[in-house]
Amino acid sequence: MKSKLITLTACLTLFLGFSQENDSNSANNATVYFVRASGLGALINFTYFDGEEPIGKFNGPKYLKYECSPGEHLFWAKSENKSFVEANLKSGGIYIIDVVPQMGGLKAGVKLVPVDKNNYKLKKIQKLLSKRESETFDETQRKKIKSGETVVKGMERYSKLKEKNSEKIGLLSEDMTVNKEDLIFIKKK
Repeated sequence: MKSKLITLTACLTLFLGFSQENDSNSANNATVYFVRASGLGALINFTYFDGEEPIGKFNGPKYLKYECSPGEHLFWAKSENKSFVEANLKSGGIYIIDVVPQMGGLKAGVKLVPVDKNNYKLKKIQKLLSKRESETFDETQRKKIKSGETVVKGMERYSKLKEKNSEKIGLLSEDMTVNKEDLIFIKKK
């Protein structure tokens, strides 16, 4: 039993990347997981943004662990359509946005769903996080994502939705945090 506990702890440390150095850095930032657990439209890339800045582009099922400054953010994703989440993040907070593929006309659409762990089933998300490493994008890779026209159209679409007080804009509030333990899949016996 003791060796299983040590092995589990070692795996969690490797999987979640929680060294003392990362913990101190994470305490100053907020962490947002963009998790695409569904295999629907798996070949279609979704592009992710923090305001006007691209933060990644990948097909599914995969995820992106994104560290950013606390405070207000506009996260959005682009595929055949665009989906938006307004976020207010606290320092040291861990958040999840479920990236849900939608049926589209020519290719898969995207819907970003802010996760409130109190009323959201995390099992599929936890399984994905336990099976894969996070997609990573350094500054050079993010700059290669073609975003000029995309950002302009995305911001125009967001402005139109905002004017209408659209319910299509998700809200990730400061209190919708998860704990490190919430990210771990535990197989029930």
